[in-house]
Amino acid sequence: MSYVSQTLADNENIVERAHFNWTFHVGATFWFLLGLLPLLAMIAEQRLLGLSFEELQFGYWGGLFTLVIGSMILLGHLIYLWTTEIVVTTYRFVYKTGLISRSTKEVSLNKIEEIQMEQSVFGRLFGYGRMILRGTGVGVIELPNLDNPVRLRRTIESAKARLRNQTTEERLGDAD
Repeated sequence: MSYVSQTLADNENIVERAHFNWTFHVGATFWFLLGLLPLLAMIAEQRLLGLSFEELQFGYWGGLFTLVIGSMILLGHLIYLWTTEIVVTTYRFVYKTGLISRSTKEVSLNKIEEIQMEQSVFGRLFGYGRMILRGTGVGVIELPNLDNPVRLRRTIESAKARLRNQTTEERLGDAD
């Protein structure tokens, strides 16, 4: 069960979960493939030139080392992806990271003062962008490359409007 699902208050529901854009994975995938390349080169060299393993042993160990480094980078990235939650609920915005240790940045929707969105030319073409939220009491929440940040921004603004309307209706109901 996810962190946000465990911490939902009464009458609080998840409105939207944000996801990372595929471009967010390019760097870690690049380092993994770059680490795999020397090992593949050693295998190709052994097959094409008919050399023995003993003759290429140093190259194989180097290739294995770079593969381990590339795999560690990719694994760290995957763990970050699997353990990160970016969620808009009916009352709050939650950005949670961490596997063993946990870091959460939460802000009530009515405390969000500013939503800044940054999209490069490629971000516009491939549908991704970064968001920066500023809120009373939390400071700044910087989000990495998210898929469809315009939709996430619209979701936050819509949830804020529903919360304002609900609060106004409750005040009017109390006045009666």
